[in-house]
Amino acid sequence: MRALVRRSANSASVMKPFPIFLLIAVSVSGATSSPALEINPALLDQLVAEARGQNPALEAAAVRVQAANASVGSVRTWDDPTASFGIWASGPGGFGASEQGNLVYGLDQKLPLQNRPQLARKVAEADAERERFAADFEGLKLRRELTLGLLNLALASRKADLAEADLAWLETTAASVDHRYRVGQASQVDWLKAQTAAALASNDLTTERAERDHAWFSVNRLLNRELHAPWPDIAVPALRPSVGYTPELIAAALDSEPWLRVLRQENVSAQAMADLTHQARLPDVRVGLQAWQYSGNGSLKQAMATVSFSVPWFNRRKYDSDWKRDQERKRASVLEAEDYSLSIREELHHHVIDLDTARRQAVLYQGQLIPLAEQTLASAQIAWEHGLGSFQEILDAHRLLVADQLGLAQSLTEQGSLLAGLCFLTGSRDPATVVSLGRSEPIHTDNTPPVP
Repeated sequence: MRALVRRSANSASVMKPFPIFLLIAVSVSGATSSPALEINPALLDQLVAEARGQNPALEAAAVRVQAANASVGSVRTWDDPTASFGIWASGPGGFGASEQGNLVYGLDQKLPLQNRPQLARKVAEADAERERFAADFEGLKLRRELTLGLLNLALASRKADLAEADLAWLETTAASVDHRYRVGQASQVDWLKAQTAAALASNDLTTERAERDHAWFSVNRLLNRELHAPWPDIAVPALRPSVGYTPELIAAALDSEPWLRVLRQENVSAQAMADLTHQARLPDVRVGLQAWQYSGNGSLKQAMATVSFSVPWFNRRKYDSDWKRDQERKRASVLEAEDYSLSIREELHHHVIDLDTARRQAVLYQGQLIPLAEQTLASAQIAWEHGLGSFQEILDAHRLLVADQLGLAQSLTEQGSLLAGLCFLTGSRDPATVVSLGRSEPIHTDNTPPVP
């Protein structure tokens, strides 16, 4: 390469060195001309409302609610009566048809006793309430998935912006190094490093843009939009205050966690079913009417009213087993809800710890590491410009700066994801609500391990 560059003795005096320290003005922040879309409760409300008419999971939950409501309306207070018709014939020694009647009509009706219709309606209403809680769970889960999808899109967009700015910086730097190499102020190795770094950055930019396109794909799937429809830039969320493991946060989660509400309603449904089963051991009572009519002249010959009832005492043990079965199911639902409550506490505590970790990392990147990397990059550029440092130090400082900026974006996104998880656990729409719940005095425990 040097053989291709013919330099005269006075070329260095004719061509002044390119001021590479001015390259620090090429920002690696990835800012765009149009403002990025902010992830907030209003945006999420709008997206969830759009999804309610298009997302299959939400539609299925809504249909199940409608089916459960129809089941409540289908509970009958009175069972269908039973009608009967027969022809009577007398033997040689019996009464004649004109005396006894040869057409027999009957009507039989089961009486709604032992409060069974009301208990059946309570079972249907409890099941319908459970389906409503399950539909709420699907809605909150979709809201969380949309939040995570938008955060992933924000991070992917930020990575693409950083890769684009990184490529612009490296291309400008490569042009400067090429200029200095041609005038004998840079080595061929420096020229190769600059060209290699720019080529790798170009490839990375293609990868990050593909990842951003996939993030579009993921969010569009949740909304059932056209899968490849582009999205505007989504802003990485700002730094949030710390959240503590407080009694208020725990109480909100135990009161509003969507799946725990479903489990508790299953307990109500199991109790209603046990009450209905307990009444099955009582006899069914039916009333009936029968009439005999003579077909010759249509005259009514006789009529009879009946009262009948089942005799359940022979199957008493079977009915007891049915009731015990439903009682055990109710007990199992209570224990399952208790176990899930404990897991909520654990998940809540883990979220709070991870949230504190992500916040500390963001503060570290934002307040210390990024300013130090910017200062180091500027110093390395000036030093190399004056022949006091190597070009590799500039590349290393630049990579550290880009890595720190990427680390900041990842930490802020992780904080947003964890806050979305806390919103789901507490049934909150706004992360500000979670922050307010975690601002009181947190629960402190000593680190003494339990005695085995």
